[in-house]
Amino acid sequence: MKGPGIKDYLEFIQQQKQQARQRGEKYIEISSKQLHEQISPEHATMPTCCQAIYKLLYQGDEILQRPKGQTGFGSHLRVRYDVENLEHREVMFPPKKRGRPAKTEEQKQREKMLKTNRSTEDLRRVLVAWLKERGWQTEESASKIRATRDQLTWIIEVQGTHRGRRQPLPSKINSVLRDIDEDSSTTRYSVAFNDSSTYRKQWSEIPRIVKNKLNVSVILADKSGNIQEVK
Repeated sequence: MKGPGIKDYLEFIQQQKQQARQRGEKYIEISSKQLHEQISPEHATMPTCCQAIYKLLYQGDEILQRPKGQTGFGSHLRVRYDVENLEHREVMFPPKKRGRPAKTEEQKQREKMLKTNRSTEDLRRVLVAWLKERGWQTEESASKIRATRDQLTWIIEVQGTHRGRRQPLPSKINSVLRDIDEDSSTTRYSVAFNDSSTYRKQWSEIPRIVKNKLNVSVILADKSGNIQEVK
């Protein structure tokens, strides 16, 4: 039996947008994994599912998480649709061959940078682009980013690739601790690294109560174009 086609996915997403708009909501989030489970649990139609999600992205919408790999299709795709002013916004990805979403020059440059071993300067540029996509205003120094949005401040210490012996993560966290002031309700702190299993393990060993008390997190950038904040 043939599985659902792209029309089925498009109709469902459009339906979700309209229902959210009627409820007075400003946006909805959709993940490819959940959408596929709702529409096509018995058939392998994930590429069609992702294609439909991309097709209905408009300027002002946001890709929260991209799938791993180069195709742009997979169960990790998550987007945020703005459900206001649906009729007067341009599509984010104009149609192209084979149905894959077109990439802007900025996206191509970002992906190129992410595939290399990133120095502190490279990693800082990638993070600034990532922050601006999410509405943050940024100020930069050699190894630090100060981002602001909606009366909130985010201070990020950037630790890219360096020569010599790799320092453990806790010792690098010390540079963030020097920036912490008394008002943690409006300021958050992070240290950013190129993703590695070593840093993930070291971060998991720090007690959660300490991380929450200091409002500190790590930001990890991998070579596939994914940036993740881990609290």
